[in-house]
Amino acid sequence: MLERFGWKRLGGSVFRYSGRKSDGGLQEDWLNDIAPSLMFFRSYVRRHKLSLTRFTIDAQGVSFLDHSDKAAKVGRSILAGGKMALKTPTNPQSSEKTIRSFIDAAEEASSPVAKR
Repeated sequence: MLERFGWKRLGGSVFRYSGRKSDGGLQEDWLNDIAPSLMFFRSYVRRHKLSLTRFTIDAQGVSFLDHSDKAAKVGRSILAGGKMALKTPTNPQSSEKTIRSFIDAAEEASSPVAKR
């Protein structure tokens, strides 16, 4: 699934996103490649109740999840839309209900029997 969004498989379950060719170089496209691929990956893990033990993404900073050592949990577990701790925005235009519904709908869409 990640390769469809331009991620390169380095081996096993290791992928790197370097961008897509544009204007003679590689350009990152967070809204068309990175965010949707990560959202789909997240939804797939939740939908299939997989136990994610390690996940690392390196951007301008580093964000990671490592639950491989049960005694030293690092990172927050993946939650359903209704259980996510959303923050209050400065502009309430994006309703909490809509965002939670989107997260849950994306999870549902990753089902192998989702209507096409």
